Amino acid sequence: MATPDPPSTIPAMLAAVVASRAGHDAVVTRAERLTYADLDAATARMARALLAAGLGKGGRMALLANDGPLWITAFLAGLRIGALVTVLSTLATPRELAHMLRHSDVQLLVATRRFLGHDYAATLAAALPGLDRASPGRIALADAPYLRAIWLDDVTGVPWAGTHAALLDGADAIPPALLAAAEAQVNPADDAVIVYTSGSTALPKAVVHSQWNVTRHPPELARLFLVRPGNRMLPMLPAFWLGGMAMALQVLSQGATLVYPLSPDHEELLRTIRECRVNRLNGWGDGLVRLRAAATSQGIDVDAIVGLGPFRDAAGTPIPPHLQSNMLGMSETFAPHSAEPIDQPLPPDRPGASGRAVNGYERRVVDPETGAVLPPGATGELQLRGGALMSGFYKRRRTEVFTADGFYPTGDLVTIDADGWLTFVARRNDMIKTRAANVSRLEVETALLALPGVASAVVTGLPDADFGQVVAAAVVPAPASRWTEATLREELRKVLSSYKVPRRIVFVAEADIPRTATGKLRLHDLAALFDAGAR
Repeated sequence: MATPDPPSTIPAMLAAVVASRAGHDAVVTRAERLTYADLDAATARMARALLAAGLGKGGRMALLANDGPLWITAFLAGLRIGALVTVLSTLATPRELAHMLRHSDVQLLVATRRFLGHDYAATLAAALPGLDRASPGRIALADAPYLRAIWLDDVTGVPWAGTHAALLDGADAIPPALLAAAEAQVNPADDAVIVYTSGSTALPKAVVHSQWNVTRHPPELARLFLVRPGNRMLPMLPAFWLGGMAMALQVLSQGATLVYPLSPDHEELLRTIRECRVNRLNGWGDGLVRLRAAATSQGIDVDAIVGLGPFRDAAGTPIPPHLQSNMLGMSETFAPHSAEPIDQPLPPDRPGASGRAVNGYERRVVDPETGAVLPPGATGELQLRGGALMSGFYKRRRTEVFTADGFYPTGDLVTIDADGWLTFVARRNDMIKTRAANVSRLEVETALLALPGVASAVVTGLPDADFGQVVAAAVVPAPASRWTEATLREELRKVLSSYKVPRRIVFVAEADIPRTATGKLRLHDLAALFDAGAR
């Protein structure tokens, strides 16, 4: 008898894991605990409430909340009824939020009120002028023409938002049979998620992934990350970024436990590790290094927590850093497209390699100027097709995004040898990868040039041992300008998320900026400005 296909929609995936893991922990914090049965009931109630609020298949919903039971419940509820869910960054400024809500045609927003000193009611009011004149469920703004309702957990002093409790009360109008009927219409090809990621323009790109991608790719990644049902995983990347979302879905697809801290503060992370019995952790970069040191100082056995201690092979031997799994992916590919299992050392003759294709991805290397396919071992631009590749960019025609034969030009310069091992070389475009987040240098330049007293500015990424890269800006001040590094950063934090604000700033003359004879920026020569320092 033929083996049935794995679940390819969120309703099917959730039903399968609930059937086998109903009594096991699904999502826990130090304050809350949901078993898989609880998660099924909570997402069903929220899904029925969303249907009662007028959301349906293809409806546009947004989610603005910190990681935890609310985020997971609202996210899965939207996907259970086939809505297209836009995940919003808790780091977003009013300008960024306004763009995302307008561009993704959001109809209904579920949000938390406060997190880490942010008051998102204030942020939303600043993002959407005129919101203060609206009332619950009766929003009508030219700046977000499809937005009709915002639901918060705390509406004190906020006359335009409804409460989560009021939203959930609407679930009683939708019988469970109607929810089941709606779920039956959800298809693997349906668009499911919009994730905003910095691109080669000043505004972030809106990556769209299907129900198939969010259900079929995570189990493949779980095999590489060795996620098991007994794992209690603490992801350090937030779920509104693709890496955090992919890890959350890996854990849920395997019936394991997601453990979320109440904040990213190190003391809270350490308390969560101890009290919630964390045995897996997913993170990297400087944050992981600092957490490991703090955990060791408090007597936590880091070797007992996979991902916090050194990676080991199947025999338990530590893997040298240069031979550890070096997966390569992006938001457009729903996390890794090329990878090897984390318990398998890379071959000694392939240090730093990312590995072979994951989950049916087709890969080719082309000449970035001519598009000609290059032979094995040659350096060129990576193009991808198949696998869990995005449906496209929201509001962009396929012909603007993919080649005529359906490949996506990634902008990554790589080599792929005759055995299929991919090694990353560099980024072709203007992206900066810092602390696992993508930053468009053009977005940062636009913000700098909008400031009075800034005559010109160029932004680049500089190599950094802890961050991967850091955002760096060379600024040409106007005559009599009094800008300093500190005051520039202070102003930029008002319009840019914190990780986009340059960590290095130098003040230069226009003549110092390296350009070609035709005036084009020589981006790769910018590093010399920072080596020389400020003028």
